[in-house]
Amino acid sequence: MDSRGTGLTLSLGILAAYIGYMIYQFTIGFDTKLDDVQTILINTATDSTNIQIGTMLIVVGLTVHAAGLLNTRGTAPSTSESLGIVCIVAAIVIWIANSTVGLALSEMGEKFIAASSANDASTAGIIGLSGGFIQSINVAANILGGLLAGIGWVFMGIAYRRSDAKGAISFIPLGWLALIQGLILLVVSFIINPLVSLETGSQISGVSFTLIVLWSISRGITLIKEDK
Repeated sequence: MDSRGTGLTLSLGILAAYIGYMIYQFTIGFDTKLDDVQTILINTATDSTNIQIGTMLIVVGLTVHAAGLLNTRGTAPSTSESLGIVCIVAAIVIWIANSTVGLALSEMGEKFIAASSANDASTAGIIGLSGGFIQSINVAANILGGLLAGIGWVFMGIAYRRSDAKGAISFIPLGWLALIQGLILLVVSFIINPLVSLETGSQISGVSFTLIVLWSISRGITLIKEDK
């Protein structure tokens, strides 16, 4: 893959995934608690089309982004860069695999609504219990993915601080930006999630995700320009 291809996949992939993430969160409800299984089931079933669109954008976007990120290897050649890329790609694999949970919850939500409408409390209860189990897996996978991504971006920050690689936004150093977004995810994993709440941790993780998008687009645009 040439420099232009790397830049395009690095930036457009993460942008597509970010849009998918926002669609998914908007459908679930930004203020919906992670353990409010009944609301999650109803919302995913009511707007199943949005869930499908969001999931596809996340899966395709993260896959394309991972391809671009892997192709940047050698920009800041070091052990830190290698560890960073491996950890980030591992997090992406977890997030992609976990994205199917949204589709599963959507299908279960439709059955949950049907059972509730038919006053079949027993069936609705079983579906709700199963949905809670699936949602627990979803939350656990996202926590693990966030931890790996945090470790990865910290290593990337260390690597890029020693490199002369630039981004399109020249006044924002790539190394420091990567460090900040990685440290945010680590703080969420080790402090916010266990001591405050998972909902707060999820919101703060969204800030880090936004910074990752900024980093990727900034670096991607520079790579595209270098190919001219």
